[in-house]
Amino acid sequence: MTLKNLGSKTDVLSLLGNDVLASTAVGSAVDIQSYEGSAAFVLTAEAGGSGITYAIKITECDTSGGTYTDVTGGAFTTTSANTALVEKIYLNVSELKQYLKISSTVAGGTGAGAVAVVALASKKYG
Repeated sequence: MTLKNLGSKTDVLSLLGNDVLASTAVGSAVDIQSYEGSAAFVLTAEAGGSGITYAIKITECDTSGGTYTDVTGGAFTTTSANTALVEKIYLNVSELKQYLKISSTVAGGTGAGAVAVVALASKKYG
């Protein structure tokens, strides 16, 4: 899989807005029906504080309000305590269900670092 046409056909999708992630949470549903092929999913996480770790994963569902399940290959590396992380993973959005959400787990206390997840995805019809 390759990420093509980074110019006119590619959108930046915000799956988890850049904000302090203090506790375990689930993001809002993002509709990916109008996208195809490989997409780059990028996690940026500030150091969360002494003993704080973040486990971030992508989940999917056929409906925006349904039951979400983990995407195979959609888990980012759990951050080490008080350590920043930038990581990318690639997924073929053509093989995913229509709606995605980010599921985040904060462990070790109350998080104090900003976390964001974005995707670079190409539209089916440009």
